[in-house]
Amino acid sequence: MNKKYGWIVLLLLGATFLLTACAGDASVSEKESAVTIKEIAGSDFKRIELSQKASDRLGIQTTGVLQELVIRQRLVGGEVLGDSLVLGSKDNGVIPVSGATGSGVVYVRVRLNESDLNKVDRSQAVHVLPLDIEDDDNDGEDEDGLEAEEIDGPDDDDLGEVAGEGALYYAIKASGNRTLVAGQRVRVALSLTGSGSQSRVVPYAAVIYGLHGETWVYTNPEPLVFVRVPIVIDYIEGDFAVLAEGPAADTLVVTVGASELFGAESGVGGGK
Repeated sequence: MNKKYGWIVLLLLGATFLLTACAGDASVSEKESAVTIKEIAGSDFKRIELSQKASDRLGIQTTGVLQELVIRQRLVGGEVLGDSLVLGSKDNGVIPVSGATGSGVVYVRVRLNESDLNKVDRSQAVHVLPLDIEDDDNDGEDEDGLEAEEIDGPDDDDLGEVAGEGALYYAIKASGNRTLVAGQRVRVALSLTGSGSQSRVVPYAAVIYGLHGETWVYTNPEPLVFVRVPIVIDYIEGDFAVLAEGPAADTLVVTVGASELFGAESGVGGGK
């Protein structure tokens, strides 16, 4: 997927469409300017003013920036451990691994590369799902999911020949009749850094990309007025972009017609 380059193509077509739409009604151009571009003192960005007919022709749509509690999770593979687990610094010794949750505690190991390890929020709860349990929303929290607690793993764990690989260890307490046996593969829902925090969110359709990877949205500070504002995207989740920096919550941003506005502002395709 390369959504960024799709926007670049759209802005090339957008400016032409904007000019065509605005020039389509001769009576409008005679009575008023369909699109006016004005400098903003002390800013590299410009103020775009549209006539009502130009806005209608472009089908401009806006929505407010959301302030939401963001839940970030990743579902990864794990393995139920074998005969015993030698703990690290928390508690030296050997703890037997039960054959079933009903008889004690079961231990699960998750192998991750170094980069992914650094993204895990180890203060958040973890849920384990045997592979035979369906997880419709992919969040690891279905009714039969088992809550697990992180523990220190072996100091000298042998993870094979893969450089830069590490592991996390979890203890699953007794829970119902779910049976886990040594060597069984499971799915583990890990919370990622930033999960559970309030973040600003905009539809991905509102994001405009520059040729060098810059990112902006068009705000709508007053009726028929649009101003481009820089943003920093933390990450993209489905059809939404979670922002590290950008407009305040409830600020109106353009979700339909942003590429046409960018084309007109930048002059691509003959726009002013």
